[in-house]
Amino acid sequence: MSSNNAATVTSLDQHRRFNRAPDHQRLTKLSDRFCERMPNLMTAFFNHADEFLFNTAEKSVDGFAANKYFDQLRQLRKQKDNLQQLMLHDVRKWVTEGAPKHEEKAEALDDLSLMEDQELERDLAISSFANRVYERAGNEWLAWHERMLAVTCAKKLHNKETPFTPYVFGDIVFKQLESLEFPTKTTLMLFRLFDDKAVNELTDFYQSSNHWLIEEGILPNLKLENARRETPSSIDTSDLSKVAALLSEQQVSGQPNLTTGQGGFTPGPMANAGGVTIDPALLTNLLSSFTLLQQNAAPAATNMDELKQWTSAQVQQVSQSVQGTQESGTISLVAMLFEYILDDDQLSPYMKQLLARMQIPIIKVALLDKSFFQQSEHAARQLLNKMAKAANGWHKQDNVEGDALLTGMEHIVDQLNHDLDDNIEIFSTLLEQFTELHESYRANSETKVRELEQVEIATVEAHVALDRTRVFIDTLMADQGLPEDIELLLGEKWYRLMAAIFKKQGECQAWKTSARIARELVWSFQPSVQMTHGKRFTTIVPKMLSGLQDGLKSIGLSDAERQSIITSIQDQHAINSGALDENIWDAQAKLDNFEEAAEEAERVIEAEIPLPVDEPVQELRQADLSYYLDQVESLALQQWFDIELQPGEVKRGELSLIVGEGAKYIFTDSQGEKIVERSAIGLAMGMRDEVFTPIAEDPLFDRMIDSIVDDIG
Repeated sequence: MSSNNAATVTSLDQHRRFNRAPDHQRLTKLSDRFCERMPNLMTAFFNHADEFLFNTAEKSVDGFAANKYFDQLRQLRKQKDNLQQLMLHDVRKWVTEGAPKHEEKAEALDDLSLMEDQELERDLAISSFANRVYERAGNEWLAWHERMLAVTCAKKLHNKETPFTPYVFGDIVFKQLESLEFPTKTTLMLFRLFDDKAVNELTDFYQSSNHWLIEEGILPNLKLENARRETPSSIDTSDLSKVAALLSEQQVSGQPNLTTGQGGFTPGPMANAGGVTIDPALLTNLLSSFTLLQQNAAPAATNMDELKQWTSAQVQQVSQSVQGTQESGTISLVAMLFEYILDDDQLSPYMKQLLARMQIPIIKVALLDKSFFQQSEHAARQLLNKMAKAANGWHKQDNVEGDALLTGMEHIVDQLNHDLDDNIEIFSTLLEQFTELHESYRANSETKVRELEQVEIATVEAHVALDRTRVFIDTLMADQGLPEDIELLLGEKWYRLMAAIFKKQGECQAWKTSARIARELVWSFQPSVQMTHGKRFTTIVPKMLSGLQDGLKSIGLSDAERQSIITSIQDQHAINSGALDENIWDAQAKLDNFEEAAEEAERVIEAEIPLPVDEPVQELRQADLSYYLDQVESLALQQWFDIELQPGEVKRGELSLIVGEGAKYIFTDSQGEKIVERSAIGLAMGMRDEVFTPIAEDPLFDRMIDSIVDDIG
């Protein structure tokens, strides 16, 4: 950059005159800009939430779950207009009051309180949302933060304190979603939908508002050390005839050719955009001479070097006939396309050989039909793309000779090369044939996948039916010899409380706390604890009884019923308060047995009984998995991966099933046979470690052309 264009770096201290008052006028205008965006964002979010609950209900594996989500859908539809207005009101109130800073909540001191505390899940969701905004906004957020220091005249602003912080915005939305009183899991899922919609909206707000503040003279020359520079492509790939012309111009100007393969095609001298156009009659005769070339036998798929040389030699012959014409650029572009295809590491050698045999027919189409480069739905492009995608299940190391799909595609390519003259309608006919072939091929594998799905769903349903609360209570009370009224208390009343908490909130802190209260209650009945653990007994029992009172009240027990239970517990404690004589060893043995049972019961609480997944134990490193977990959540069925089952052994697998509401991801081969399964976090770790490498899903033609344009650019 020349010195004349170099921006002057403004000292931030010039804008931090702390004796000045905050710029309320600009803050008010920013508030208006923020609020203008909210109605459309909220409408989009609630429409998405409606669609999400409907689809979730339809996909549920059992009627009970489906009814639950349909009930939530009906409730959302009844309340969404009012809820949207409340959110807009709270946002308006927040920003018009100066967008106050995020306030941290004090931590609860009583570790045996049974308040239905969802703060952990809530804070994690809001923090994740805010961090995604910071990451996506990048330098726009950093610039925004500096300009807010200037506007507010604050000496220091943390992210959570910065005006219009996503923390407060997320808190407002989450608060209103909680008013629906949905299960915590549903609330978190809905908030994630809001997250998806709001991240881009906030990023755009910071960007556009930064531009406005620059116009207002607020840090107009601010520089950030790690500014992101994005250089968009200067070539419009929707008009590939321009790319062909550009190739001609680069060759004429003496720039090096852009081919990449070994022994690749090197275009000869070509005319620029002003070159002559071949007479239609001459072009027809010229294309007829290509017919012999397209019928030549190609080298075996196992010899890639020979295949590349054969493909290059074909192009050399046809290019000699069009030197000095506008058509030369078209042939060069197609030649480069196939050269990139043969270098694509994701394609099977068998697929590369099939595609190489289509090079001359595609050159014919490109010369005869000028719409070929502009129409993504052109039959020739669709045939090329769909054949390549259908073969995604073939790994480059697989020997697929005899595969029904390969045999069928070989027949189609034979027909193309034998019958294509100057009537390109044959591509439409062959596309129909291939569609039927692929549907038939997929039907066989999908039958196996459906059979596998029935087995996996049965496993999930059996797992879902497992009552973790009952397992915990029964394990805790086993062989304890508790008084009958205490067994009734834990086995019925306290079980009812814990089961209700779990149904509504899942594995929340309140559920874990209620489990600890039950554990401490049984512990307090051990004959020796008052003598051997007197200090702990004195400290824990009052808190335990208080938590017990709260829980029994929440399930509707009267004051008299609760007092009767507390009195019974205290009477039992009094019986055990006396000194132990010769029974001390039996009492200690009983306490040891209880500790073992309690540890087993605690495992049910602290570590969820997982849906059985056959996956290797992986080390959970400190690296942030959130990016890969986001990728896993966004995966769609029929996505192909290269999967490293063990060092040196890679198989191509398709994500065929997601069962247990995302608890298990199952991959099959091209025949529908199960290869491997992973949990969500196991798959995220596998993607992080490049054990699972996704195969590109975008159309082959477009992907190769994008690569060519990137190289040209």
